[in-house]
Amino acid sequence: MVRNVAAELCEGFEEMYPSFQVQLTIEIVDKRLGPVKAEAEIAIKPIKSKGFVEILVEDLESEHIFADENGSIYGSFGIDQSIQIYDEVLTVIPFDELIGKENWRESVDAYITEDKLKEMLGKTLNDYQFSDLSGKYKFRKRCTITDLQFIG
Repeated sequence: MVRNVAAELCEGFEEMYPSFQVQLTIEIVDKRLGPVKAEAEIAIKPIKSKGFVEILVEDLESEHIFADENGSIYGSFGIDQSIQIYDEVLTVIPFDELIGKENWRESVDAYITEDKLKEMLGKTLNDYQFSDLSGKYKFRKRCTITDLQFIG
């Protein structure tokens, strides 16, 4: 069925594309920090007023991360926290790419493949700012998603 208007595209969209969970294993570049497991809830929501579909992380929370102070370049920052990312938009799909097309679902599906999610989540994780115990200093770490699995 061809979708002709934004309102028609949004109708029933959340039932067709409900939120889903992924399980990640993240490799953080630090001698003392091995792979960190995290779970993410990804949501796909049409935003009518702005004319696009958002793919966003509703909730991503890692296991507890701790860096031993002996020899870790981050030890002086006292990392002892979790990665917590909420409501982060990974990407948007303009309605223009979907309206009037028979295969609009394929266009959306192309944005939620394992490889695409790894790429988009990887960028989000690399932009994530860790902080020291005082909260005064912020810094980033190089993170790589080594494993991503769809749950359910």
